[in-house]
Amino acid sequence: MSFLENVKKLFGFTPAEPPAAVAAPAPEIRRVESTQTAPKPVRSGPPPAAPRRDQLLRFIINKLRAYQNEPETAPIGLKLAILCPTPEDEELYRVVLWASQPGKFQQELNRQLADNYIVLPKNWQFEYAFFTDELPASTYREGNLGLLVLDHSKTGAVPLLARVVALVGQTEQAEYVLNSVQKTTFCIGRGHTAQTTSGRVRTNDIVILNDEDAGFDPIKGAGNGAVSRAHATIQYNAPQRQYALLVDSGGLPASGNKTKIMHPDNTIERADIAGMGYPLRDGDQIELGGEVVLLFSYL
Repeated sequence: MSFLENVKKLFGFTPAEPPAAVAAPAPEIRRVESTQTAPKPVRSGPPPAAPRRDQLLRFIINKLRAYQNEPETAPIGLKLAILCPTPEDEELYRVVLWASQPGKFQQELNRQLADNYIVLPKNWQFEYAFFTDELPASTYREGNLGLLVLDHSKTGAVPLLARVVALVGQTEQAEYVLNSVQKTTFCIGRGHTAQTTSGRVRTNDIVILNDEDAGFDPIKGAGNGAVSRAHATIQYNAPQRQYALLVDSGGLPASGNKTKIMHPDNTIERADIAGMGYPLRDGDQIELGGEVVLLFSYL
């Protein structure tokens, strides 16, 4: 520094140093959150219940293909078991089975079975149940599904027995026991056999004796000529677990014969419609031709 500058500084003539530059404040950064939400994934294809229902229908139809074109041996009932570990699974299958519309799933199943030439009896039964741990014993199993098929061969575990005895008139046996496992149709008529209009020979299971038949006892009363050789039939209805009386051609008024059922409550039911089943109650009395009275009872 020169002498002159030192003198100026000594006497205060040195210019003041410029103030330090002040840094401009940094611009305030505001965080703006987006108000837009992420779009929800769009579900493709049919709702979950629809493919599950198709799967269920295919499962049942495939397991019943053995009954195609075999109406005589077709199942009389189906019991469906579904394994549902969670409440959500059970709720889904309730939608699948149209639980809020009873009978709708069975109708749809019946239609699709018929389309596959699987014809079930008119009054076939359908049931379903949900299980959380394991499936019960079933005829068929696949994944979480089980199917129990009920047919005539499986009804033998619980046979329905009935008895027929003659109160008026003579029969070949003192009593006849009807066993739904051994047979489902029991023909009633005079004599052992009769030839139908089609030429087929009919064999009677409950034989009414006439005065020319062996074993007829005149001491017990007159003959039973008013009973036709093909008078009536007792038939077992498996879905309803009940016996019913059907009147054959020889037991209709057109043949000069009458058939009626006298119930324990003293009401009388005339059985005069061909092909119609008249349910039998315990203690019913069946009158044939006005001469023979049979007592029907369940064992």
